[in-house]
Amino acid sequence: MKRSIPRIQASFRQARSRKKLLYKLLLPIITLLVISITTTFAQGNPNHIYLAGQITNIENGAPIAGQAVYIESNSDTYGGMNYFLAAMTDAYGFFYDTIGTNALDGELVIYTFDEFSQEYERIEYFRFNWYSEYHITTQLQIVDPNTLTDFQANFEVLNDTITNDSLSFFFLDESTSENDEIIAWYWDFGDGTASMEVNPSHIYMQPGIYNVKLTVSTQPINNDVKTSTIIRKVKAGMMEYYNFGGQAFAGYFPVDIGTAYLYKIESNQFIPIDTAEFDQYGCYFFTALIEGDYRVKTFPSTSSANAGKYFPTYYGDALLWTKAETIRLEETGWFYDIHMIPNYQYSAGDGFIDGYINMIDNDNPELENVEVILFSEVDNCLTYLKSDPEGGFRFIELPYGTYKVMAEVPGKYTYPATITLSPENPWIEDLSIQIYDAEMGFGTGNELISNIASIGDIYPNPVRSTGKLTINLTQAAQVQMFVLEQGGQVAEKMGGYYSAGEHSFDLDMSGLAPGMYRLMLLIENEKYIKSFVKIN
Repeated sequence: MKRSIPRIQASFRQARSRKKLLYKLLLPIITLLVISITTTFAQGNPNHIYLAGQITNIENGAPIAGQAVYIESNSDTYGGMNYFLAAMTDAYGFFYDTIGTNALDGELVIYTFDEFSQEYERIEYFRFNWYSEYHITTQLQIVDPNTLTDFQANFEVLNDTITNDSLSFFFLDESTSENDEIIAWYWDFGDGTASMEVNPSHIYMQPGIYNVKLTVSTQPINNDVKTSTIIRKVKAGMMEYYNFGGQAFAGYFPVDIGTAYLYKIESNQFIPIDTAEFDQYGCYFFTALIEGDYRVKTFPSTSSANAGKYFPTYYGDALLWTKAETIRLEETGWFYDIHMIPNYQYSAGDGFIDGYINMIDNDNPELENVEVILFSEVDNCLTYLKSDPEGGFRFIELPYGTYKVMAEVPGKYTYPATITLSPENPWIEDLSIQIYDAEMGFGTGNELISNIASIGDIYPNPVRSTGKLTINLTQAAQVQMFVLEQGGQVAEKMGGYYSAGEHSFDLDMSGLAPGMYRLMLLIENEKYIKSFVKIN
């Protein structure tokens, strides 16, 4: 899904300027009609946006009543939603809207004009990945000479960053009085509680959006006590959403064309959330995300000048997801830059490696477009490709030497296969790369530590109904066993966590058809293959 970033919103604003002025002139005519259409549109849709905004004077915070404000979907950037509403603010400067939409995410452009036809705009993002309701509270501050007074109540709301309690707030009085001294403050927190402190703090008992009212009064002069009241909306204890992004580099320069993929990490699972296309500066950004753990992977496009020169790379400048950095999203930030990993050049040769991907213990064994990476013997990244619809892959024109091949699937585990090409063995065919759901604790570049004192062979061999296997562990370890058919498919699996010492396993082979099989042993970071024959 194509995205824009804040730095290029100016062109979008300019393109709409004539239409906005027309809306301003026609507002008295179209308001009732648009409200009627909006109400009808909102009915029967699965997702709803609840918008509450306020227009205030930028100089003293005074609410501006009777102000025309426009709410419009940014259809130039997001698909699936085409929306417009013209509204008027009430006596306290508030405007409201409820929008029903089938769009999963998007942005609303909220704008107004002052009496000098100067435009003020704010962009609010929404997303429905987690909930079918999205609450937005927003504010626009504009120049308005008509609400400039010598006495005006005003305050600022501050989140409690000491306890990080989303229900706790500090309220800072910012009222102005040019001629008389303010002597009294009365705070109504909107939940039935109040305070007469100058700068109170307050903890709400329940999540919600509250109308907080401040009334201030002055020192009486000639028995004339002046009062002023202001209301602000406070969103307490409700789900907060954040934006983040960064820039992708190929060497010293931004990547010209590419895509960023976003994953949310929940219970050690990679959940695809969104994609974002790079802009002309190599920037990507994601919006309206709940607090949590995320990882981002960037791909140069096939039409990019960097195609074939750089690998898909995770945030943290990592080639593999197991070594990528997790983004702990707790606030909006635009500094998550990624420097893509270059490939190492190698001369052409007569060798090739042909193989296929095999998903083991996977509920959704998608074999197509799996990223397969070729490493040198010393773990330099040489090249990568995507598997075909059947999971096949083929590296060609390789010089003789030793290579490592592994697959990269976010959230899945694999073991690098090591092969050597030589004049006597110039190619490898039917290489099987296994991908697992369970963590194996190894990967290219990891140090291997043996957990095996000894491992026996399967006996008897051939096997009729039950085979036996003995393993002697030097330390406690996770042991997993997979019975593989000739094509690499898993026929049986077993295993568990075992203490140090010798263990004897009885392997039930009674359900297997006659033929050749392999028993693959995964013991922490080590893999062993034992072949056997099943007979009746």
